[in-house]
Amino acid sequence: MHRDDFARRGTAASAQTRLAFDVNDAHILLLDDVLYTGRTIRAVLNELFDYGRPGSVQLAVLVDRGGRELPVQADFAAARVALPAGRSLALARDGAGRFSFDVEGAA
Repeated sequence: MHRDDFARRGTAASAQTRLAFDVNDAHILLLDDVLYTGRTIRAVLNELFDYGRPGSVQLAVLVDRGGRELPVQADFAAARVALPAGRSLALARDGAGRFSFDVEGAA
């Protein structure tokens, strides 16, 4: 419930977050599929700090597409792409089970 754009995106049913470890002084690696504006990661960090103070937090993403609205940067990214604001990435899987990203939206 830490997202700052509920009015635009709407809310999703959610339960209270439960962490199975002590956050204090832990070295945490966050994983995300696509890093775009940084708002999702900011919400995750806000929630994480509700549970304590980590020793460090790193971010790994499949795709960093730029377009940041907040000062968030991935420490690890499988790919970095630049897309116009009207385009989006969608995860796709072919008949052999291989995953890829498809670009969607107006050109």
